[in-house]
Amino acid sequence: MRGAFIAPLLLSGIAGVADADPVPEEPKGAEPRLITPEAPTPPPRPHAAAEVYTHKGQLGISARLSTGLRAIATYDDSVYCGDTDTTTASMNAPVCTGRTPFNLDFELAYGAAQKVEPFVEVRLGIEGDFGASAGRQGGPHAFHISPGARFYFSDAGKSKLFTTAQVVLDFTGYQDPAGVSRGADFGVRNMNGLWVDLDRAYGFYVYVGETMKFSRWLQFELEGGVGIQARYR
Repeated sequence: MRGAFIAPLLLSGIAGVADADPVPEEPKGAEPRLITPEAPTPPPRPHAAAEVYTHKGQLGISARLSTGLRAIATYDDSVYCGDTDTTTASMNAPVCTGRTPFNLDFELAYGAAQKVEPFVEVRLGIEGDFGASAGRQGGPHAFHISPGARFYFSDAGKSKLFTTAQVVLDFTGYQDPAGVSRGADFGVRNMNGLWVDLDRAYGFYVYVGETMKFSRWLQFELEGGVGIQARYR
């Protein structure tokens, strides 16, 4: 009896194996297939470094327009500095504050190094200043010569920050009421600003500046302006 059950099971298993798909065989003499590894993904290309427009070895010619605020404290209240004061014997204010006349500055510079640019500045007053005494018109126009050097930092390619260190020789022709010259003045000057080079040959800048003078009277100026520069190698 047991043989009667086993025989059908064997027959059905043999039939199932026969119906299964045969495993394909490699043709004789065929070369073994190579597994080609996938090409690695190339790393991202680094961004090109920003082009730096250095002034080194270039001669620069600059012009700028400026105005601002100032305060003048005289060493003697008999000296007129632009304001009056009824509390003083001379009727002249000991301290005068107000707007600085518009000035036009010209500059000749040379790029001695990538971050250092010596220059000479010449200031010409567009507007006349106060006269020799109250009520007098037609005061002198500013004229000063200011040598110094500009120092660049925080360079970002075409833009950079700068500061300057300068001395000021002021030859503005102020006079006393008798028409006698009050002489030249001496001081120090600093400018700080943002410089943008549009090309290797030219650029523009905006700045704020501080000037202090000591000889004629004690004078402090705070100014702002904009300038352009052309450069030649």
